Amino acid sequence: MRTRLGILLGCGLAAGTLVAINVIPAGEAVATGLVSFGACSDVVDHLKDEGRERVGPWGLMTGGPMMPFEMETTDDAVAADGAGADSAGGTDGSYSSTNVQEAGVDEPDIVKTDGRLIVTTMGSNLQVIDTTDGAPAKIGELSLGQEYAEGNLLLSGDRALVFVRGYAEVAGEDEAVEPDYFWEQPTTSVLLVDLSSPANPTVISSLEVDGNYIDARLVDGTARLVISSAPRVRFPALERHYVREPDEEELVKLNREAIDDSGIDDWLPSYRLEAGGEESTGRLVECDQLNRPSDFAGFTTLSVLTVGFDQLTAGDAVGVLTDGDTVYASADQLYVATAKWGEPSEAVGAAVDWMGPWWPRIDKTGIHAFDIRGDGPARYLASGDVDGELIGQYAMSEHDSVLRVATTTDAWDESKSESHLFTLTEQGSELAELGRVSGLGKSERIYAVRYFGDTAYVVTFRQVDPLYVLDLADPANPSVEGELKITGYSSYLHPIGEDRLIGIGQEATESGRTVGTQVSLFDVSDPASPGKLDGVVKEDAWSEAESNPHAFLYWPETRQLVVPIHGFGLAEPLEAGPDETNDDAVADDQAMADESGGALVLGVGETSLSEQGLITNGRPESEREDYYWSSIMRSLVIGDALYTLWHDGLQVNDLDDLDFQSWLTLSSAW
Repeated sequence: MRTRLGILLGCGLAAGTLVAINVIPAGEAVATGLVSFGACSDVVDHLKDEGRERVGPWGLMTGGPMMPFEMETTDDAVAADGAGADSAGGTDGSYSSTNVQEAGVDEPDIVKTDGRLIVTTMGSNLQVIDTTDGAPAKIGELSLGQEYAEGNLLLSGDRALVFVRGYAEVAGEDEAVEPDYFWEQPTTSVLLVDLSSPANPTVISSLEVDGNYIDARLVDGTARLVISSAPRVRFPALERHYVREPDEEELVKLNREAIDDSGIDDWLPSYRLEAGGEESTGRLVECDQLNRPSDFAGFTTLSVLTVGFDQLTAGDAVGVLTDGDTVYASADQLYVATAKWGEPSEAVGAAVDWMGPWWPRIDKTGIHAFDIRGDGPARYLASGDVDGELIGQYAMSEHDSVLRVATTTDAWDESKSESHLFTLTEQGSELAELGRVSGLGKSERIYAVRYFGDTAYVVTFRQVDPLYVLDLADPANPSVEGELKITGYSSYLHPIGEDRLIGIGQEATESGRTVGTQVSLFDVSDPASPGKLDGVVKEDAWSEAESNPHAFLYWPETRQLVVPIHGFGLAEPLEAGPDETNDDAVADDQAMADESGGALVLGVGETSLSEQGLITNGRPESEREDYYWSSIMRSLVIGDALYTLWHDGLQVNDLDDLDFQSWLTLSSAW
């Protein structure tokens, strides 16, 4: 146990959850246009001028209070993002790949396969599993360099790129501050791993950068990594306030002095590279590769790095002075979206009374476009904004050089909320609005979006689930073509052929109370009249695929659908009843766990869904501890076998009849 000094940039998004939020007032956040810097002196002068004007008693902030807080904790275990599938060819037969938004644009995940090897970054290690002999066998392992590492990977041939989130401790400099107090600044490590000898995975080169890993994309063998880096200006006022609590005027004076004394390396992120047996350090984004929107957008540097699979290098990143939290990419362009927070709203506070009336709302979303064609450095193209907030990357799509964006305005206030779809096009350095359709789901908010060519499907929900079909053939005049209202909602949509759509979400009562995981089959052959053909509901359950498409698997060769499902109410173990032993209670616990979690396998017919079975954890009883609990994370197919990745192992079942074949225990940080 250690006492840590952190910085609270915002407030919780859910009750009991503490989340760092970079609050950017809508009037100050990313606007249109682009200004490029030349010399580093121009960058420093700009940031110092803005910093002196905007610094507060507790440092630089762009919205809500930035305050120190004290907490006691052990090293935090972190959750990882995941994998799903569409078919790909392999030397040993067909196999699934990560379920991604755009064909040809791969996304990082915790597990990848080439049809022969399975590589996973689950836990704190990269683990290599050989599947060629039927039963999987772990043949190689590599530490990711830190305990409880959160790693995601991309795979290309016999090389892997691994992205690892971490933190660097920054001790307080004030002599009055106890040594155990420090800040944690996020870092991102990139490991280029050679898998040509699978039993001995080797790090070829490594790159550590200042900042938080947002996301990455892989197109034609070239990866683009998006990093968000806060400035590292040291504010002694923050440390002194924690101990002595001087008045605010003194704090502001001290902070302005810190800004006056700062240099370029206090504002821009740096890197540390180990490659070819040599070490080097430097500035991640050179000053002549840094841009800013014409209106002030914050002090954070958003960087797009170009990363290859031959050797890691540094110095070719492009940066923008703004924040970013959502990444979408087509084969040609990469977009980063930024939430722009407005003023606190009493109406919002009333809607979520546990937050209080001071809770701000997202008024707009800023969007930045980068050219990622070829294997050279990315190029910053344009910026723009739209009203409302995104649900995630699937709210954006580029088609025929037009960016389509779906948002909800006043999402927390059901008396005012409604959704929109905007079309944007580049006009110089501006992403300018081309057209829009509004008024979708009034008093509701968006839960799912999916684009296919000139058609968009939008799901909104508060009590019932309208599925809207939008015609985007004329980007200047998008329109609603059809609508279907049913109970419940879908939060992920997946195409099955040209005229069928799968929805994963929650069933609900007429009043809007959710009752359990729902898988729906929709007929969208007639855009003007979409219909629901069939559905499967698992009461009191939820699926990670509802919020993470990487956890979703559809295998077109056998028309099988695999989704993880989990039950509620298992946080506390059962105690032995008056007529049973403790062993009986443990057995009951395990039976409940088996029944409440696993991989639900469905057959997808032309007009119906059929339940084929629920794959539960098959770890041998001899390896299970008391109150054993295991969580399913991903599913993948190799040949005629269905592999399920659990937090503690890899299981194989027959794809046809789902019979259990084997279990492989894996190391885990859980």
